[in-house]
Formats: sequence, C-alpha cells, structure tokens
Amino acid sequence: MPARRHPDPRPTAADPAVGAAVPADSSGAVRVPGGRATGDRRGLRRARLSTAAIFFLVGFAFATWAARVPVIRDDLALSNGQLAIALVGFNSGVVLAPLVVGGLVVRLGSRTVLIASMLWYVAALPLVALAPALPALVAAMLLLAVGNCGLDVAMNAQGSLVERGYGRPVLTSFHAAFSVGALAGGAVGAVTISARIGTPAHFTAVAGMTASVAAVAVHGLLRDAPSPSTARRGAADGARRSFPTSAIVLPGAVCFCAMMGEGVMNNWSALYLRDVVGSDGAAAAIGITAFAIGMTAGRLTADGVHRRVGTGRFLVGCGVIAAIGAVLVLVPGAYATCLVGAVVLGLGLAAVVPVVFGHSAARDPARSGSAIAKVTAIGYTGFFVGPPVVGGLAQVFGLRAGMVVLPLLMLLMIVLIARLRRTAIPPRAGVVGH
Repeated sequence: MPARRHPDPRPTAADPAVGAAVPADSSGAVRVPGGRATGDRRGLRRARLSTAAIFFLVGFAFATWAARVPVIRDDLALSNGQLAIALVGFNSGVVLAPLVVGGLVVRLGSRTVLIASMLWYVAALPLVALAPALPALVAAMLLLAVGNCGLDVAMNAQGSLVERGYGRPVLTSFHAAFSVGALAGGAVGAVTISARIGTPAHFTAVAGMTASVAAVAVHGLLRDAPSPSTARRGAADGARRSFPTSAIVLPGAVCFCAMMGEGVMNNWSALYLRDVVGSDGAAAAIGITAFAIGMTAGRLTADGVHRRVGTGRFLVGCGVIAAIGAVLVLVPGAYATCLVGAVVLGLGLAAVVPVVFGHSAARDPARSGSAIAKVTAIGYTGFFVGPPVVGGLAQVFGLRAGMVVLPLLMLLMIVLIARLRRTAIPPRAGVVGH
C-alpha cells in the first residue's frame, strides 16, 4: 500500500468510543474482521442511512405501544398489579432473549437476524392490541419482547459495523434516530387516542408502515455473515469468558440503574400522569413524548460535551441532571412540571449507557464486544425489574409512592458513577477518571 502523505486521523483500535477501525481495501470495499467485504464507500453511506431508518422505526413502534398502556389496561379492566404481570412478560423476554440472539448474530450475521426480528416484531405488535384477557396479553408481550430484543441486538451490531467502516463515532446518531422515532410514535399515539381510534387499528397500521419502510431499508444494510470457523471461534470465546468479572459488574450496575429508570418511564409515565396528576388520556400520552424529547436532545449533544469535560465529570453531570428530573416528575398535581421533569430526566439518562459501554470497551480493547455484551445483559435486567417493582408498590401504596423509585435510583446511579471514576482504565483524554 502506498505511504500516506498525512497521518490517518481516524480513531485507532484502542479508541474506547469506536473499537477497531475498519479501513477500506484498495478496491474501496470495507472489510469487517471475521466477515467478508461489506461494500464501497457509497454502500457504507447507504448502510448508515438504512441503519438510522431501522432505529427510527423501532423507536416509533416501541412508543406506539407504550403510549397505549393506559388504554390497554382499561380495555381489559386490569389493576396496576395485573398490568405489572403483563409487563413481566415483556421484560422477561428483553432479559432472556439476548442469550439466544447474540449467538445467532455471530453465526448468521446482524443483517439476517435483523430481518427475521423485524418480521417477528411487526407480526407480534397487533397481537398485543387483540389480546382478550391478561394471559393472552402476557403471551403477546413476551412475543413482542423477543422481536424487540432481536432488533435491538442486531441493529446495534449493524451500527457498530457502520461505525467501524467510517472509523469514527457514528453509533450515537443511530440512538438519536431511535429517540426521534419514539418522539414521533408517542405524538401519533396521543393523536390516535384523542381521535378515539381503536388500539387494534392503530397497532395494525403502525405494523404495516414499519414493515413497508423496513422492506426498503434492509437492502442498504451491510452483509456481515462470518465464515463458519469465525462463528465457532466467537462462540467458544464467549463460553470461556461468560462469567462477569468485577470490571463488568460495576459498569453493568450503572447501566442497570439507567435502564431501570428508562423502563419505569416508558411503562408507567402515561398512567402516572393520568391517574395521579389527573390529566386526560391524550395529555397523559404526551409524557412518553416529553421523555423522548429529553433523550433525543441528550443524544444529539452528548458527544461535544463529553469531549470538553471528560467522561468522569460528564457521567456525574448526567446523574445529577437525571436526579433533578426524577424529583420534578413527582411534584404533586403539577402537569407542566411533570412534563419538564420527564424532559430533564431523559436528558440526564440519554448518554449514560453509550458512555459506559465505551468505558467497558477501554478496559480490554481486544475483547470490547464481549465486554459490552455482558454489560448490556446486566443493564437489561433493569428493564425487567423496574416496571414490576413500581407496579407492585403501586398496588400496595399507590402509584405516587411507587414512582419514588425513580429519584432513589438516580441517587444510587450517582454513587456508582463516583465509584466507576476511580476504576483504572487506559490513560486517554476524556475517559473515566479525567
């Protein structure tokens, strides 16, 4: 290869934000370790747009059912405790499915798993609206969760491939697309509730739209199916290193708090605004939209702030902002203040998980993917634990008391972040401890 006239400005393999950069070969094709050529630079740009579209669609569909939670509860005449049981169906799928989906991505490639998961997801979404009773709702939520998790793992793996091809951070922009999708989905949900459009019609229309757009978007995704020998080596390495170490548990605990807070807001904010604050159904659905606004703003602005203040200060700041938002959400009887709190809470939580992923990757760059997967598994447990805990507390003490979990979680997250700042990692500008 001819000598470069200037140094390559792209991040190196040790960069915790990116991982191993994947340069183009002499033909312009981008090659992924363990896989085959992914295409030329134009194909890489197309893959970035396609991946962003998938993230948007998943966010839109997720907010669609989240905005309808109060309506579904009332249609089936469920108590808060019974609704918590239904949410166990969703969250158990979110926690357990990665154990299978991760192996499928290794063996089949992220594009193949993403397509299969999207088909599963759009088929399961209308089933949630058609469930006639609690047992059917639990089963439908479990099916929806499996599809959601498959999409989550596969689209992040696809986003990582695109990021490696670019050789610079772009993954946060995909998460911003998810937040924009959630914002749009929540707003459409509020409109359909106000217009008295039935839940089955709403969910079926969203499923059809999602399938149609995704059918176009998947043609631009990178083809990353590894060779059989690569898949066997990846599976063997995962088996040997499956037990989480202390270097994984602490960042995983931070993600647990952040994801538990996000899960509580996604599942209970609409009911809280309606039943405790006293807003009507359409106004209550705006709660998830307000939270999505905060998440979107945080993800769009996080990279610049992170570079200026360093990871340690950045994470502490995120924790403090999230705690302030959680307190504002609980202000008695003030709808506007609760919405402001939802925005502030989303702003604080937006970048915690991606930045902690970077910290975990920096501890062992050679196995950054394995580390991130383990941290993710711990963090997803927060989605499983949070909503049922709030539902159980709401059943016994009332929903306002149940939502007190939020500020307590944020305080715990700040304590864990302070401990994480003292964790030794490679000395780079902007990493934890600086």
